[in-house]
Amino acid sequence: MSDETLISVLQSPAREIYCVHYNGQDVGLVELDFSEPGEAELAFLGLTQDVTGKGIGRAVMSAAIELAWAKPVQRFWVHTCTFDHPSALGFYIRSGFKPYARRVEVQADPRLSGHLPLDAAPHVPLLPA
Repeated sequence: MSDETLISVLQSPAREIYCVHYNGQDVGLVELDFSEPGEAELAFLGLTQDVTGKGIGRAVMSAAIELAWAKPVQRFWVHTCTFDHPSALGFYIRSGFKPYARRVEVQADPRLSGHLPLDAAPHVPLLPA
């Protein structure tokens, strides 16, 4: 996204963005989107690789759930895809989310455009154009 779009997202009063700290280090981000009335979307939850698998994600998700439901919302949802961590879907289900729909979405592979390194998402086959 362009810098202007990113600035707009970061400055939106409908977005809440939190930095995850662990042992004095910044190790992740959480973004909650309240732009749709009555809804909260977990727009982003990411941790650095060095803290993945240490249970921090569970604590971060618990905090995100608490923050989302503290607002007047009737729905809290997340959209995931194959570029997420391979265990993301299971993690979301264990966190209380229920699969609502599955679909195939075709888009340009960001590894081929240079937006992501070629070794990103190694669990997703890289199909050169």
